[in-house]
Amino acid sequence: MQQNQNNQLPISEPPISDDDTNPSGIRPIGGSRPPISPLSRALGFALSAGAVLLTAAAAVLYFQQSSTPAPTPPPPTVIIATRAPTAIPTQAPPTSAPQDLNQPPAPDVLAELMAQPIDTTASNKVLYRQQTAFTIAPPGPRSAPIDYKIQVGDTIEKIAAKFNITQDTIVWNNDVGYINRLEVGTPLTILPIDGILYTPSSDETIQQIADKFKVSAYSIIDSEYNKLQSATPSLLLPANSLRIMIPGGVSKKVAIYWKPTINTLPAAAGAKGGGQISFGGGAGSCGYQSNGGGDGSLGYPVQNYTFIRGFTSYHSGVDLAKPTGSPVVAAGAGTVIFAGWSDWGYGYAIVIAHTPKLMTLYGHLSQIAVSCGQVVARAAYIGAVGSTGNSSGPHLHFEIRENQVPVDPVSVMGGF
Repeated sequence: MQQNQNNQLPISEPPISDDDTNPSGIRPIGGSRPPISPLSRALGFALSAGAVLLTAAAAVLYFQQSSTPAPTPPPPTVIIATRAPTAIPTQAPPTSAPQDLNQPPAPDVLAELMAQPIDTTASNKVLYRQQTAFTIAPPGPRSAPIDYKIQVGDTIEKIAAKFNITQDTIVWNNDVGYINRLEVGTPLTILPIDGILYTPSSDETIQQIADKFKVSAYSIIDSEYNKLQSATPSLLLPANSLRIMIPGGVSKKVAIYWKPTINTLPAAAGAKGGGQISFGGGAGSCGYQSNGGGDGSLGYPVQNYTFIRGFTSYHSGVDLAKPTGSPVVAAGAGTVIFAGWSDWGYGYAIVIAHTPKLMTLYGHLSQIAVSCGQVVARAAYIGAVGSTGNSSGPHLHFEIRENQVPVDPVSVMGGF
C-alpha cells in the first residue's frame, strides 16, 4: 500500500446516513425530531402537576408548624403517700338559711380535716421569710437613782452585780462603812451609773466639784442626769441647792468588814511566849489570852469544798461552800482568843492566835467545839460549817490576819 505525501493512508469513510444513531444523542443540525405521542404528553403533564402540588402542600405544613405555639405540659401530679385511705368528708347540702362564717365546722368534719396528713415539705422554688411577733430591746439605763432595801442573803457583791455597778459606787453613796453589818431592810441608794451623787454643802463651782472627785468638769456638764448642758465650768452652784451626778467620780471612803479592837500585853520580863492579846468585843470575846501557841504553819480548814468567793477589798477572806454540819478544823496550832457570837455579821465565829503576828478566823459556824483560852493542835476539830450571821448559804468564811490586817489566804497558802 502506498502512502501519500502527508503520510496518510488512502482510507475513505462512507457517507453518513440519516438513519444512523448519533452516539452523543445530539441530532444533526437540520434533522427532523421524531413525533411525540399524545399519551406521553399527557403523562408528562400529570407528573409535573403532581410534583407542584406536593411541593405546595409541604410548604403549607412547614409554615403551619412554625407558627403554632408549643402545647403547655400538664401540671405534675403530686402523690402523697398515706398509711390508710383518706376519707373525704361529705359536703353538707346547701340550706336556705344564711351561713354564719364565724361558726366552726361540725365536729365530725373538723375531725376528718385534722386527721388528713399535711405535706410540710418546703418548696425549693419559694423563698420563706421568718418573722417574729415582737422585738426584744435591751433595757435602757435608769434615769435617776433608786432606793433599794437589803434582802435576806444580800451582799455588796450581789447587789452590785444585780444593778451593774461597782461595789465602790454602793459604798461611796451609802452609810455602809462596815459591810458585814448589813441588816435586812436597810435602804441603799443605787445610782444608775458608776460615780458619786453629791450635794454641795457650800457654794462651789462645777470645776471645784470636778477637781474634788477627779473628773472633767464637762463630764458633769454633759451628763444627762444634771440638766446642765448650757453651763460652763465656772458656774457657781449654791449650797444644798441640788444633787449633782458625777459620772466616774471616785472617793477616799473605804468599807470595813470587821475592825475589832485588838489590845496586846507584852510578855513579862523573862517569860516565854508573845505576851497576851484581847480580840474584839461582844459575847464571843475571850478577853486577854496567850498570844500564840503554834509555829505559824497553816493547812486547809475544810476538805472537799467548793470555792465560791475570793478575797477583795470588800471581802476580807475566802468563802468555802460545804453542807451544814461539815467539820471545820484548825488551820494551825494556837490559842483560842474568840469563840462565840459576832455582832459584825460573822454569826458564830472562832479566832485562833498562832503567833503574835498571825491569826485565823472562822465564820458562819453552826457549832463551836472549843472554848476560850484552849490550845488546839493543827487539824484539830473546832466546829461545824453553817450559815449564821450575814450569810447567803452554808459555807465557811475563812480569814488570815497578819499583824492584825486581813490578807489574801490564796497568796499565803498557795491556792484554794
